[in-house]
Amino acid sequence: MESISSLRDVLRRAACRIGSVEDSVWGDLDSASAGLTKVLLESLAESEVEARAGVRLYERGEARCDYRNGYRRRVAQLSYQVVEIRIPRLRGQGFVPSFLRPGHRALVEVERWVEKALMSGLSRSELIRLMESTTGCRPSERLLSRVQEELDRRVKEFRERPLTDRYRYVFLDAAWAKDIVGLNASRICIMTALGVTYSGKKEILGFERTRVENESGWRGFLSRLVARGLNVSDLSLVIFDEHKGLMSAAQEVLGDVCCQLCWAHRCRNVRKAVNASDREAVMAGLQQVYQAPSLSAAKESLRRWCMRWKGKYPRVVASVEEDSGLLLAFYSCPELHWEYVRTTNPIERVFLELRRQQFGCGAFANRDACNRAVYRVFAWLNELWSGIDIWQPRARKKKQLASAA
Repeated sequence: MESISSLRDVLRRAACRIGSVEDSVWGDLDSASAGLTKVLLESLAESEVEARAGVRLYERGEARCDYRNGYRRRVAQLSYQVVEIRIPRLRGQGFVPSFLRPGHRALVEVERWVEKALMSGLSRSELIRLMESTTGCRPSERLLSRVQEELDRRVKEFRERPLTDRYRYVFLDAAWAKDIVGLNASRICIMTALGVTYSGKKEILGFERTRVENESGWRGFLSRLVARGLNVSDLSLVIFDEHKGLMSAAQEVLGDVCCQLCWAHRCRNVRKAVNASDREAVMAGLQQVYQAPSLSAAKESLRRWCMRWKGKYPRVVASVEEDSGLLLAFYSCPELHWEYVRTTNPIERVFLELRRQQFGCGAFANRDACNRAVYRVFAWLNELWSGIDIWQPRARKKKQLASAA
């Protein structure tokens, strides 16, 4: 017995059961698509029950292992419509088509659709209204709870997973987002850690959301990273911005690991503090410092810059001189890594993707919706970076420049 298993057979059977082709094309497209979906699902159910029974309908044969027992009606919810399908029954055993599960009205694709909607920041009420307007049917509470529980489990696993790799660099920063819809909306920060392994692979190590960005919040976040397996002795450099609380927490939790202040943030602050007429010259001098070919050359460039601007901008120069050790720490790393680790641009690009995909939609419905949305982007980025060595393109570019010179 040859089971109806090919798409061609299913479509041929569907075509025989569709009425006027012209009406299907030029008439009510929603009804036409619903009717075609109904025929396809019923044809798939027929194919599966024939394979289970061992023979086709009205067919005899020694391969028979069960008998048909009429039909039953079942409502199936799709992501864009609801159809009532006719499912064949068997006498000796229960039969549920593979595209349905016992006790579930929605197809598996509907759960995936609901999952994507919830991970995009939609609340339950918004999702219910959307599905009612598109499918004409309210999603069951069991469906929503089942999907939310699965997503929350995945978020928890992501945030608590063991850190088993060896990380050479860690970037720390926080993204700000609008929290909760309505009159009580406020801003929250999402503290994030981005690691780079010794093999050159990027990975988002974890994230936590807090109401304020302060020293105690960063201390707790970093302590939990260490408890999950972040080996402090493996770290060569920790890169962050000008936040004083973050600097204190990093020095307290991570010990004597070298810290690197972001040059992009420092240049931005210096630019704001000087007169507009001096900005170009001031920034050109600082550029000579962080682009110097060696640590000694950078110190000499910094000394000349300080001598030139100390009289006119004493507080700006004093600040740069005081933090010179934190600003020039990247020179202790391999030369190939200097440009990459002297700013927080790598983690800022992560936040740029986060804002592009999620934060542009406005406020989150609740804490869980925020965690799901952030997890979606961060897990996608980790998967995108898997197996990629970020140093290889830089090494090729350096080799090409050297050969051209």
